[in-house]
Amino acid sequence: MDEIPYLMRGRRAVTTESSALVSSSKFLNDSRIREWVESQTLRKSGDDVPLTYGIPSLIQAMRELQDHARIEALFDEARRGWPELDRWLDERFLARLKKEDLAGYPADSVGGVFNRYLTLQNLEIDIIPTFEPRSAFEYFFLRGVQIHDFMHILGGVGFDYISETVPAFMKFGNLFRWFEPELAGLLNIQNTFLVMPGITRTLLHYPGSFPAKWKLAQYGMQVGSSSDALFLPRYEDHLDLTPAQMRERFGIRNTRQIDTGRLSELSTDALEDFEAACG
Repeated sequence: MDEIPYLMRGRRAVTTESSALVSSSKFLNDSRIREWVESQTLRKSGDDVPLTYGIPSLIQAMRELQDHARIEALFDEARRGWPELDRWLDERFLARLKKEDLAGYPADSVGGVFNRYLTLQNLEIDIIPTFEPRSAFEYFFLRGVQIHDFMHILGGVGFDYISETVPAFMKFGNLFRWFEPELAGLLNIQNTFLVMPGITRTLLHYPGSFPAKWKLAQYGMQVGSSSDALFLPRYEDHLDLTPAQMRERFGIRNTRQIDTGRLSELSTDALEDFEAACG
């Protein structure tokens, strides 16, 4: 026993008849998840393989691995004490917004800001093709995709890579505020795989960016955990409002305007401005 390093004591052998890798974790058992976590945690950024490249495979893996029946049961339980959620899940509103629909909005409105971003980046609105959800879980996922870009605008950040930290942590904070931990955790699994490897990757390869990225995570968490349920509003019906007006209408609190594009440059002035904005 003395020959075994202290930190390695206590392991017991577990036998199996399996000829392949097997674990009590369904995520560890899935080769797509292992590949995603390994590559996204350890890789550097590069134009040869975009950081978003593996997302479709990740989404498919999540659809297959999630316990849909358990999630539906937890949604049913949450509905009973929350009439607004109950109505939202029954209505299953899906936006059919097209980029050309944004053309007439004022430049300082949410619609105008969104239109300018899409136009400058030559993007369309739909990140993934719209489908008809067959369950509360599928609807929650799809609606989350539809409102993702609004979370950038209402969270007060840009659309650059480092800004993605904010809507991700807004979601963490918000779901754990409004749902019981089990449901909040299940609804955040994909979010976890999308955002957490980037924290490690930044520290490994771009340590100059790490303090800013971590503060953005703290900021997003504060916004989400202090705001009304971010997933319920039909933001598309109010695109004429300015970001400040929309935040006021839907109870989005503790926001600041942060120039994440300038922050990405990692200039001394930008970092000082960021520190001042985040407090």
